[in-house]
Amino acid sequence: MLDRLDLELAPGSRTALLGPSGAGKTTLLRVLAGLQAPAAGRVAIGGRDVTGLPPRRRGVAMVFQEPRLLPHLSVRENVALGLRAEGVGRAARRARAGELLGLVGLADAADRPPRGLSGGEEQRVALARALAVRPDVLLLDEPLAAADAPLRAGLRRLVLELHAERPVTMLMVTHDRAEAAELGQTVAVLIGGRIAQHDTPRGVFERPVDEEVARFTGAVNLIRGEVRGGRMPLADAWVPVEGPDGAAVLALRPERLRVGPDGSLRALVREAAYTGGGVRLALDAGGVTLEALVPVDGAPSAGAVVGVEVPAAAVWRLPSAAPRPAPESVPAR
Repeated sequence: MLDRLDLELAPGSRTALLGPSGAGKTTLLRVLAGLQAPAAGRVAIGGRDVTGLPPRRRGVAMVFQEPRLLPHLSVRENVALGLRAEGVGRAARRARAGELLGLVGLADAADRPPRGLSGGEEQRVALARALAVRPDVLLLDEPLAAADAPLRAGLRRLVLELHAERPVTMLMVTHDRAEAAELGQTVAVLIGGRIAQHDTPRGVFERPVDEEVARFTGAVNLIRGEVRGGRMPLADAWVPVEGPDGAAVLALRPERLRVGPDGSLRALVREAAYTGGGVRLALDAGGVTLEALVPVDGAPSAGAVVGVEVPAAAVWRLPSAAPRPAPESVPAR
C-alpha cells in the first residue's frame, strides 16, 4: 500500500526503484500505468494530469516480469501489437517493428513464432514492444528477475543501450542493489509505502538518510555513540566525525573498512565467509560487532586478530530524524 508517496522523475531520466518485498513497488507502477486507481492524490505526466485517464491514453508502456508474448503471433506482430491497436497501417507497423527488433538484436527472428525463443530473447521482444508505441514513460517491473546472472548482465547492457538510443523517462523496479546502482541515474528507495530517499546511486548508498535506508542498502554497521571534539569512540579507538558534538549514529559500509595487520582498532575475526567476489568478515572489536568485506587474497581466517582502519571518507553520520512531508500528489513526468 502506498502512503502519501511523492516522486518526481526528470524527463528522459532512468530511475531505479529499490525496496523490500511488500513495500509497494509494483503497486506504484500499476498506479502510474493506470492499471490501478489511487485512493487519493494524482498522477501527472509532462505537466498533464492523467489520474482519470485509461492506460492507452497515458503515454505509458510497461514491461512485466513475464514477457507475456502471444504465441499465435510472430515476433514482429507481437512487437507491433500496440501500433495495431492505435490504428497504424500495416506497412508502418512492420517497418517500426523491424527497426526495434534490429535494435534489440533479433532482426533474424522477426517472422518466427515466439516459441523457441530463450527467456532473454523473449524479454528483448517485450522491451521492443513497449518502445514501439513511443511512450513518454517506460515502466519496468523487474523484467530481469527470472534471468540467470550472465543473462541479467546482458539485459542490463541492453537497457542502457536502448535508453541511450531513445531516452524515454524510465522507472525500473528491482530488488538488486548492484543492479539499481548500475541502471539508475537516480535511485528511489521505497519503504513502507513512501519514498524514503531519492538521490544519485552514490548519494543513496554512501549517504543514507536514516537507519532503514542504511540497512537496506548494505550499510549494516550502525554505530551509536557521543561525538566530542569531532570524533567518536569506537571500542578502543576513535573515528573522525563531522558535525556538532552530541549523540550520533554512524553508518559504515563493510567494503569501506580496511582490514590488515595494522590499524588503530583491534578486532577478533569471528567468521570469514567466501562470497565469490570477496570474503565477508564478522568482527568483534571489544564488544562492538562489525562486518567487513575484503579481497580474497590475504583475507584473514576465523580466529585471527586483525587491525581495522576506518577512513574518514567512509564515515557517514546519519542526519537527525525529521518528519517527512505529506504530499498530495504522485507526479511522474
